[in-house]
Amino acid sequence: MSIQIPTFRLYGEKRDDPTGFWLHCETIPERSRVHDWEIGPHRHESFFQVLHISNGSGEALIDGRYQPFDGPTAIFVAPQEAHGFRFSRDVEGLVLTALADRLTAPARSNAAIAFFAGSSRLVNLSPQAGPARELTQTMNSIHAELSGHEAGRMVLLEALVATMIVHLARAGELAGGREQATGRDAQRIAMLFDLIGAHFREHRPVTFYAEMLGLSEAHLNRVCRAGTGRSVQALLNARLVEAATRDLIFTPSSVQAIAYALGFSDPAYFNRFFRKQTGKTPGMFRASQRDHMAFST
Repeated sequence: MSIQIPTFRLYGEKRDDPTGFWLHCETIPERSRVHDWEIGPHRHESFFQVLHISNGSGEALIDGRYQPFDGPTAIFVAPQEAHGFRFSRDVEGLVLTALADRLTAPARSNAAIAFFAGSSRLVNLSPQAGPARELTQTMNSIHAELSGHEAGRMVLLEALVATMIVHLARAGELAGGREQATGRDAQRIAMLFDLIGAHFREHRPVTFYAEMLGLSEAHLNRVCRAGTGRSVQALLNARLVEAATRDLIFTPSSVQAIAYALGFSDPAYFNRFFRKQTGKTPGMFRASQRDHMAFST
């Protein structure tokens, strides 16, 4: 019998306050305490999370098994991946939840970051290492900014979230993460992200991108999988879903109009594509999100 894994919007909670957001940050004890320090298995359709554990210990459900950790540790939770947590009662730290599209710009900039952001993972933090110190400071700054109402808050938060992702990926490399694509292949992946950004609405085949980069389709897929953990087609699908989810949440456009804007000649096919990628039709997804989201000011 398969186990049904629920979909949450925030860390350990199906619903939250009605003020919409693209970013949320709170202390780990705030919500863990009311759940008796355990967050059951769940996933987030359109969000990623970063947990920064400064003190305490626990277990994180990553890749289908519970993995132990001791602070200081960072946990990256990729969009749509099942996860859960068990914390010791002395745990301290922050958990950040953000819309998945905030991963796009950092991932486009570097193959190592793209690979890091492709799957959930634990990162042991050395307090003496520069990226770990910077990560701690950046997450504390995000939490402080979200708690205040200073001018330019949202502009600053956009930059801080991108900075956090970079420091987290760097900390992951220092902690002994998988060797990433370097040199020519890293440049090819960066160029591929640029090409996808320019042409994804045209629904070009993988051969188009391979020819633009002077490679065979098979070679490009090997380079792409080595550097990002995903195939070229998977990156193309993810870019379409990212654009679709953003339009469904933040624009009043009809599903049909969004389909045409994304290059789908048949809205019915767009519905099937979106459902295959996310598990919901565009209409279902919009209804589930708009109950809780509004434009941030």
